[in-house]
Amino acid sequence: MSARYMVVSAIWTMLSVVGLILWMFSLLARNGSWWEDLGRAVELLVDSKIAIVLLVNLAVNAYILLALALKAIFFKQIYPSECQKLLEQHVDYVLYKGTLLPLVVPPIISQMVLWTIWLVVLCSFKIFQSLANDRLERLFTSPSVTPSKYLRIFSALLLVLAADLFWLRLCILAYTYFGSSLFLLSFFEPLNIAFETLLALKVHGFHLIEIWQRHSIDNEAYCSASLDFYKSIEAAGSLEEWKGLLNRTCCFLLDFVALLMSAGHYLMIWWLQDIAFHLADAVLFLYLCLALPSEQ
Repeated sequence: MSARYMVVSAIWTMLSVVGLILWMFSLLARNGSWWEDLGRAVELLVDSKIAIVLLVNLAVNAYILLALALKAIFFKQIYPSECQKLLEQHVDYVLYKGTLLPLVVPPIISQMVLWTIWLVVLCSFKIFQSLANDRLERLFTSPSVTPSKYLRIFSALLLVLAADLFWLRLCILAYTYFGSSLFLLSFFEPLNIAFETLLALKVHGFHLIEIWQRHSIDNEAYCSASLDFYKSIEAAGSLEEWKGLLNRTCCFLLDFVALLMSAGHYLMIWWLQDIAFHLADAVLFLYLCLALPSEQ
């Protein structure tokens, strides 16, 4: 079923690309020698409502195709219980993060489009992060889990971290290009996701080592590399001692920084509102109070 959806999505994406290209060439051909003035060509495309609709259609189809491909690579299938949990979590996430953006985002189409894309991308990161985290927790308690299966889903967290850092880099470029303090707001949530993902990678990284160790012992697959690995652990202390040390030193720091980023998102909105206490600021203060215990 997933493969069928991917094929349909790929076909629609290709049709969207072809339709957009044909419309662009037909539009530009009706307006003379557009190749002599590329700025004029871009202006014509931006002013064309049909071109914008085709571009949005292409973006939606490409997004669906990418999501289906990542699901097939890392998760194979998503269970109904996981779908329900993800839906509840991310409706709350959109309500907490998205409903307050109109307070500070100017009612300009370009700004509204940019911040909508920002919110959609961050919601996508949160979806894959939450799904990978829950799936890894479930696999760790399963007696039949293999290192390769665990590593495949663990790689999804690595992908989320890499994509989130890349997105943070794009936010920095947007801030330097526009030079507006509004774009400082775009830093907090990517940083929050990055620190949450680092914390999950630390926890599940130790789980992966334990699963690999159990799997090697059960299958008597001791090679020289694994023997050297166990000897190094015995020389430096047990794995549990190292886990305890890293948990004490890293968990508090990562949790605290993630808490600061989550609170900073609301404080930044408050600052952009000139800290004038209105009804919207009362709602902001309530969200801030709710964010503090949720990150603990």
